[in-house]
Amino acid sequence: MTTIPTGLTERLAVIEQDLLAMVEMVVERVGLVTSALLEGDVATADQLVDADDDIDLLSYQVEEGCIAALVREQPLQVDLRFVVAAMHINMDVERSGDLVSNIAKAVGRLQGSRPDDQMRDLVARMSAQAQLLMRRAAESLRTRDSTLAESIDELDDVLDDLHYYYTQHVISDARRGGLDPQQSLQLALVGRFYERIGDHAENVGERVRYIVDGWLPEIQAAQRARTRSEGPEPRPTRGLAVIDSIAESRRVDAIRRDFVANVSHELKTPVGAISLLAEALEGDQDVEDRKRLTEMLRREATRVGDIIDDLLELTRLEETETSFDVLDLDLIVHAAIEKVRSFADGNGVEISTVGLPAELSVSGDRRQLVRALTNLLDNAVRYSDPEQLIVVSVEAIEDGASITVKDDGVGIPRAELERVFERFYRVDRARSRDSGGTGLGLAIVRHVAQNHGGKVLVESKPDEGSSFSMHLPAAGTVNP
Repeated sequence: MTTIPTGLTERLAVIEQDLLAMVEMVVERVGLVTSALLEGDVATADQLVDADDDIDLLSYQVEEGCIAALVREQPLQVDLRFVVAAMHINMDVERSGDLVSNIAKAVGRLQGSRPDDQMRDLVARMSAQAQLLMRRAAESLRTRDSTLAESIDELDDVLDDLHYYYTQHVISDARRGGLDPQQSLQLALVGRFYERIGDHAENVGERVRYIVDGWLPEIQAAQRARTRSEGPEPRPTRGLAVIDSIAESRRVDAIRRDFVANVSHELKTPVGAISLLAEALEGDQDVEDRKRLTEMLRREATRVGDIIDDLLELTRLEETETSFDVLDLDLIVHAAIEKVRSFADGNGVEISTVGLPAELSVSGDRRQLVRALTNLLDNAVRYSDPEQLIVVSVEAIEDGASITVKDDGVGIPRAELERVFERFYRVDRARSRDSGGTGLGLAIVRHVAQNHGGKVLVESKPDEGSSFSMHLPAAGTVNP
């Protein structure tokens, strides 16, 4: 791991070197995963997808270097376009791991139906497009050129055309009876990755324009005006304040855009699956097939309903004042356990309790606290294997109480711990979706804890399980 030097020029050079190395690692990883998939070696592909330690380390180093360049040096001496572009590309490269993982999972599902040459060609082309996108992201770093956004838009158009053609091809084949309904749905699922790569390209292009044509010129104009009025050496702290004041409104807009985009993505997949299943049901007369397809249709409809319910719950938590009553924690725990009991039993997972003192009380909203603890238990069940144990414990801490849910499941990589409470963020997207997760459960937990003047903490290691703790103030210490 390279040490960030003191000098600004050297610091920026190290950021560029590390970022380009990370891009090359991702490109190489995409190629290796694709080769394994085309050879039918899904196990090797899964191992390659999970082996992101080197990429995570470089990503962390790039982020630290960018922050150091912005905060510790004089802002007027820093090439802001380079630093902000580096941070955005860093995020794009990290998220490309989800793309590779989803390709691997989708092809893994298709092994039972023996993918033909057309399927193999599709996977190869998706891999090539993903690699091209990463290399173009690296090029934006090297050239600092705003015209890159136009090139990425061209790539986005090509991917849109491919996705449209492929989706129409799958639907028309299903209607003609060339594919059975299950294979049609599976192939359409993989075809949707064209759309996902296209959206990824669009985001990169938008970020390039955002940096070059958005708030950066405003900052530079403000700095030039201040330089004329104050002399040739403006104070760096005030320069940083200018950046913060202008960037805040942009940050809020970006959060709003990302939220809308995330909701659209999460709803698009089940709604698209419902459409394809309905098409398949129309042309299938076999009773068993229709029964199976109807169950799949019901499952996707339930998933849409769950996402909408969680979105409404988040809105209530953000906009409705919390009503505080004195609550016994043991009753909260038992109510939450009963809500997930059947789900846990169906997955072969046992839930036990440790240390539930009847006299331990907190000030809070019963419905919110039961919902938060239910979400933690639900999350633990989804990421545990059959015959594993989940333990719920309660203990008194200074000025309050702590509720902990500990499981022996798959665990969470260290690099992911900071993001698990973000809306729609999933460590293992394929597993979460397969088990019906919405990606909003932990975000709800965080909001509930904050509404009660508390906090939620997580400790985890891959393959060693996770421990989520919600700390709540004692009864009578929270001001409603």
